[in-house]
Amino acid sequence: MPTPTPSPAPPAPRDPARTLALLWGLHADRGARGPQQSRTPDDVARAAVGLADQDGALTGLSMRKVAAALGIGTMSLYTYVQNKDDLVDLVVDRAYGELYPQGRATGTTWQDRLRSVARANWDLFAAHPWLLDVDLARPVLGPGETRKYDVELRAIEGVGLDDVAMDATVTLVVGQATTAARRARAARAAHEASGQTDDEWWAANAPLLERISAMSTFTVAGRVGATVGEAQQSAYSAEAELDFGIERIVAGVEALVA
Repeated sequence: MPTPTPSPAPPAPRDPARTLALLWGLHADRGARGPQQSRTPDDVARAAVGLADQDGALTGLSMRKVAAALGIGTMSLYTYVQNKDDLVDLVVDRAYGELYPQGRATGTTWQDRLRSVARANWDLFAAHPWLLDVDLARPVLGPGETRKYDVELRAIEGVGLDDVAMDATVTLVVGQATTAARRARAARAAHEASGQTDDEWWAANAPLLERISAMSTFTVAGRVGATVGEAQQSAYSAEAELDFGIERIVAGVEALVA
């Protein structure tokens, strides 16, 4: 009887300490007796980010696909990352490392620097929408994410906030950008699913909506909705939400500093 092919070993359990060591280049030396690695963790991360960008999601990202993109065997990839969790941590940290190429948030005033932080995160989510699907309840804390956090804190360093308020301000700004980016992605998904832009959808449903409006007693909602649609040329604009939110945050921080 032919010898059965052994099943691949189950993926290693998630180990934050191992992942942190990998992200910071502290993984143990394999020694002269181990197989020589022809790639670096950054090569792995770059290939994985490219695949995630192609799919627009992390669901299809696999060790096999990344290995193929690198031109190595799947089992060889396990000498760099031990499971998909490690792989996701690598791609998230690499994406964060793209931010602030000059090493600082742009702007001559702290208000403008906060605005640029919001825009930088908005642009990051536009470039890598799959980041919106990552559970960051426990941050990766790799060099890319740590540098991002440091740059964003330094945008308001010395303006009169204590450390706790600085952290809360950065969290609020990034959260505003994240929420707006999610709404923008949902709008794009609706467009793709229906084959209609927002303008086309409203135009197609205008006769019915006019009848409903005539029957409705919700006059304030009708008035405000019509005004917003005319002002934004759309029922909803995620970018307008981003701009409005960041201006309110800036005004609130100004009041707190004062």
